[in-house]
Amino acid sequence: MKLSRLALLASVLPLAAHAAGNDPLELSPTIITRATELKNPAPASVAVITRQQIDASASNDLLDLLRGQAGLQIRDSMGDGNRAMPSLRGFGENSTNNTLVLVDGRRLNQPTLAGPDLNSVPLANIERIEIIRGAGTVLYGDQAVGGVINIITRTPRQNEAYLEASRGSHDLEAYRGHVNQQLGAGFSLYASGETRNSDNYRDHNDGNYSSAFARLRHDHANGHLLYEYQTVDDELLYPNALSRAQRHIDRQFSDSQAWFDSKIQVHRFALEQRLNDTWSLNFDYSDSDQDGVGSWGPGSEFSQDTRIETFSPRLTGRFDNRLGRAEWLLGHDHITSDYENRAAWSDTLSRQTLRDWYTQFSQTFHDDLTLTLGYRASEVDDDNHGLDLEHRDREGSTSIGLSWQIERNLRAFIKREDVLRWANVDENAFTAPDVVFLKPQTGDSWETGIEWKDARQRYQATLYRLALDNELMYDPFATGPYSPWSDGANINLDKTLRKGLLLEGERQLSGALSIGGQYSFTDAEYRAGSFQGKQVPWVSRHSASAHLAYQILPGLRGYLETLYTGKRYYSGDDSNEQGQAGSYTLFNAALRYDYRQFDARLRLNNLTGKRYDGFASKTSRYPAAEENIQLSVGYRF
Repeated sequence: MKLSRLALLASVLPLAAHAAGNDPLELSPTIITRATELKNPAPASVAVITRQQIDASASNDLLDLLRGQAGLQIRDSMGDGNRAMPSLRGFGENSTNNTLVLVDGRRLNQPTLAGPDLNSVPLANIERIEIIRGAGTVLYGDQAVGGVINIITRTPRQNEAYLEASRGSHDLEAYRGHVNQQLGAGFSLYASGETRNSDNYRDHNDGNYSSAFARLRHDHANGHLLYEYQTVDDELLYPNALSRAQRHIDRQFSDSQAWFDSKIQVHRFALEQRLNDTWSLNFDYSDSDQDGVGSWGPGSEFSQDTRIETFSPRLTGRFDNRLGRAEWLLGHDHITSDYENRAAWSDTLSRQTLRDWYTQFSQTFHDDLTLTLGYRASEVDDDNHGLDLEHRDREGSTSIGLSWQIERNLRAFIKREDVLRWANVDENAFTAPDVVFLKPQTGDSWETGIEWKDARQRYQATLYRLALDNELMYDPFATGPYSPWSDGANINLDKTLRKGLLLEGERQLSGALSIGGQYSFTDAEYRAGSFQGKQVPWVSRHSASAHLAYQILPGLRGYLETLYTGKRYYSGDDSNEQGQAGSYTLFNAALRYDYRQFDARLRLNNLTGKRYDGFASKTSRYPAAEENIQLSVGYRF
């Protein structure tokens, strides 16, 4: 049975009819950070997922949390969630490098076509998640085209230890834990670890994942400094795609022999120092070393080695003047990426260096109007050592925005920003024979919105327009780099245009019951070239979600969620001639129980066993899991 979008949004209202009360809902302020907190109101469409909301949802991973957010769609290229990517502002096949994911300001995005490892951030470590919908080039730099997902981790202030075990569908077995210890004299130690093994839904899709994280932190009167270390070991069998006929016979079948094993080590050093009553200094340095080996089948073995070194100092000033409060941020990003891919058919050895200087100034007038101005100067050096080729390019990006506090509970904003994405080392290494280096992806973003909120509720409506030139994309039908008859290359597309509307709301009906929902309209199309007027593949024009959280008994909370994804053209169908993948609605439910130091979570995804594809092209399908259940039990010492 198919549900209309209006039915979906109304599906939880009968349950809400029994609720009444005056207990306030404490909503988080919309604070945008880049490991540097900005105090003045931001002219942007922002959603904040708080720690309280994470606990209420009883989610098992980041994807559970992100799926129902306004304007955000998930591209699951395997169907099992292991390599799924969030997409903001209507990006389908090329979402990986157009949505920036940060952890405490550190980039998770790769300088290759591989997406950020969302599994590397355990939910237990997260304090809140800020989702900035819309361009963020000036503050965040490369890849912040459709938006930014900024994950802020927890900093416990008291000693604690926690252990958790999970079992679930497809022979899932997981163990997690963390410990925080105050060492005295301002020093503290936080450490966490996780190991997870699962057969996953498809055949030949076994996954073995383990990670360990440690942070040594020192807090003092004028700031803090810290050192972090993380190691990740990820082993995964790739089930590969099925034809429509194969999927009809057996959705779980796989005759693949593909696999990939990776090991990641990350070192990070950061400090925050208040210099005086006006100025504060932030400094971040991180070094990530990623080694991987894999195979697409016998005789197609390959190895990859990626190292990313990031240096990012920032200076922030806050002061009052005759007009009101002012805030001035100055920063520098220096990112060096070395990438090596060795295989029987080709070797790639490349380096890319990004050097950016940026500034943002905001001025508040009479406490109700804030003007924000920003500029970023970006420079890239590309070195293809294998072909002995070098390239340098420069771009400048500006932003201007207004935030108007119309009255105590009502705020409006408007913003215009240039957007920029450089071709990464993977893209420049695999182009058509007549292309040496790809052009940068540029464009402009407009957005406006209005938000009403008080202690019990929040409602927001946002309109946006994103126009791009030279959008970067992989074309499976382009002439490849190694021979005239080989298919597939990275290209610059003709002009594209994305427009959309976001409607969202959250209300605390009583101390025991809260509801929320969202509707997103996304129009992504080509505006020039042979596909002018056609829709960008694998982007749903309509999506919606609704959720309900209810305090059933003291210590026992329930959570219900519905997710609607509308029709979309198949990946690679730029001419829109192959029909559309059908729409579908998923139902999820969860229970969470807390008793003294004990807690338990039961999460059931896809309650009705809906059969759908996590990803699909004109000729291939990646079936997603049907009913999925996970039980987690934890104890806090």
